[in-house]
Amino acid sequence: MYKFSHFCLVLALLVASFPARAQHPQPEHSYLEIYDLETRTHRVVKEFPYVIEAPNWTPDGKWLVVNIDGKLFKLAPDGSSDLIQIPTGDITQCNNDHVVTADGKWIGLSSNDPANKRYNSYVYVVPFEGGQPRRITPEGPSYLHGISPDGKTAAYCAFRGPEQEQDVWAMPVKGGPEVRLTDAPGLDDGPEYSPDGKHIWFNSVRTGRMQVWRMKANGKQQTQMTFDEDMNSWFPHISPDNQKVVYIAYHDYEVAPDSHIADLNVQLRLIPATGGKPETLVEFFGGQGSINVNSWSPDSKQFAYVSYRLTDELTAPSRDMAVQLYSVRTLIGTPEQFAKNHAYVLRRLAQMGYTAAEAVGYDNGKFVGLAPAAYREAVESAGLKLLSSHVSHTLSAQELASGDFSKALAWWDDCIAAHKAAGIPYLVMSWSNPLQTKAQMSVMARYLDAVGAKCRAAGIRFGYHCHSHEFKPTDGTTMADVFLSETKPENLFLQMDVYWAVVGGASPVEYFKKYPGRFELLHIKDKYELGQSGMVGFDAIFKAMPTAGTKAFVVELEQASTPNILKGLRESALYLRKANF
Repeated sequence: MYKFSHFCLVLALLVASFPARAQHPQPEHSYLEIYDLETRTHRVVKEFPYVIEAPNWTPDGKWLVVNIDGKLFKLAPDGSSDLIQIPTGDITQCNNDHVVTADGKWIGLSSNDPANKRYNSYVYVVPFEGGQPRRITPEGPSYLHGISPDGKTAAYCAFRGPEQEQDVWAMPVKGGPEVRLTDAPGLDDGPEYSPDGKHIWFNSVRTGRMQVWRMKANGKQQTQMTFDEDMNSWFPHISPDNQKVVYIAYHDYEVAPDSHIADLNVQLRLIPATGGKPETLVEFFGGQGSINVNSWSPDSKQFAYVSYRLTDELTAPSRDMAVQLYSVRTLIGTPEQFAKNHAYVLRRLAQMGYTAAEAVGYDNGKFVGLAPAAYREAVESAGLKLLSSHVSHTLSAQELASGDFSKALAWWDDCIAAHKAAGIPYLVMSWSNPLQTKAQMSVMARYLDAVGAKCRAAGIRFGYHCHSHEFKPTDGTTMADVFLSETKPENLFLQMDVYWAVVGGASPVEYFKKYPGRFELLHIKDKYELGQSGMVGFDAIFKAMPTAGTKAFVVELEQASTPNILKGLRESALYLRKANF
């Protein structure tokens, strides 16, 4: 049996029972959206400068019911009406588990009982037009997700027994004994009746990953319905025509299988009610509160959900800054990943405040498998400009020894043409192996100067990207010094990675003073998120950018302090947007 530690269990109960302000700890904007299955498009119905959660669509199609700060409200599905509160007496700590009955006359909900200071959630029913809710479940925690089509039975996730096992239970709405429907190891949650009342859909972690399951209404024939390999699947919602199921999926690198918290990168997926390969409909920033309860329109053609934006992303000062797409290589680093994820990932970067991108993944005339024009369109349609690109074509030991790099130089012709076609103004050679002698460094410098001359002729600026080894003394000098002193400024700039320069023992500001105007692009980086290590003096670096000749800078995270690289990039963007340098 899966178990929480005592502390984690108490914390989970508190968070789950508190209203939206506890489940969304940061100020947020909410976007009530509707997805149309016929057109495969989604639209924002209404924006709110605070958290709303968990829309239900009423059976008559007239209203969406949402949760706001523990209270229930209704509004027109087209957003034309104001919010109208549904009175719930002294039950005003509703979480986002509420269900409209099939006849539209009642709402079932989960809430803390204000008379109970243990913050346990209980299941209640209240007339749709409001009133004092009647409590159903004798014990807590209980989290409602389904009411049978005949309105007689409630299905809910309950924590019961000395081990607080988390399973699906059911009981009569009018009162009566609870019946335990699942007893598998781990969390079973989100039970929802099919429109014909024959089945209950739910999600279960019993296989080690959260997946969608289905069982008979009496708990028999528990059958796994999704087999996602890199996602955790939550809250299946069956359409009124009993034909399809939409559910929310979390990336496994962001959450544990039994967690469904707010403010993450999630997907809405669709499967036939008979099972089958899931289709990803939309990816967005959301999670807890987005689609916890059934939100299908009565005609089964649309459903509602909530996406979110953290308020500080909207209100922090804007700043021109690029992001190195190598940072998100685990998400869009291959042609297959790029095709699948780029629209959301790039749009999310733009939402964080990044204004441009530095490309990575050029190979044989294409960028991550795309032709130059198509790649440019993909990046710019997400709201980012293409600032620069990293490529690498270094010299072999034989070329370094002979000084003949004509073959390597010819490689750049197609590369430059592709970048010209993509409209990328800066081309950067991203790597050279550590060189052991001053003679090798001089050969590499001549090579870089020759490549730079080719780029200049095509109207592109050329640079070399430094790591740490370029600043470490070798044979009486450093690679960085040789590259700068033995090339022409019009042919080559150095793109200093300020973190790696510090690791290599160099002072970025002293290099700016020594070679003024030679650092047109910089990589702004730290060990993890920007500003966390205290190793890099970003304020001094930014103040010295005029001396360096810096025209733009690029943020890069090789890794974040957690596996969630998008969260790390967001924190880094806000660090710079709020900085006073």
